[in-house]
Amino acid sequence: MPLPDLAAFEAVLTNSTLIKELLTPRIYILKYKLNLIDGSTLYVKEVTVFEENKIDYGYQWQRPDASLIVRWDNAHEYPNLSTSPFHKHVGAETNVLSSEPMTIQKVLIYISNQLSAT
Repeated sequence: MPLPDLAAFEAVLTNSTLIKELLTPRIYILKYKLNLIDGSTLYVKEVTVFEENKIDYGYQWQRPDASLIVRWDNAHEYPNLSTSPFHKHVGAETNVLSSEPMTIQKVLIYISNQLSAT
């Protein structure tokens, strides 16, 4: 399975690199990175669990110096959040906020809006 079609976001992307792809009867793992026009990077990890019909994800947007801008994920780490397991880390690992369920398209829309606002 190839990377998702990201043509709608070509204005903010400079290139993409596949890091890992693994397909088994039970899961599909896809990891890749997207380099953005401002020098930042979005690391993407999506693990599709077929029998549970769910996707575990992590979308980490970071600056060129590797400092965190935002990471969205759905790990079950913060059960007290109203949106658990969906959450985001903003600016620091310890700054955890509620988040809607995310997809790569939603993340790239958010990033596109942030980059056009600067």
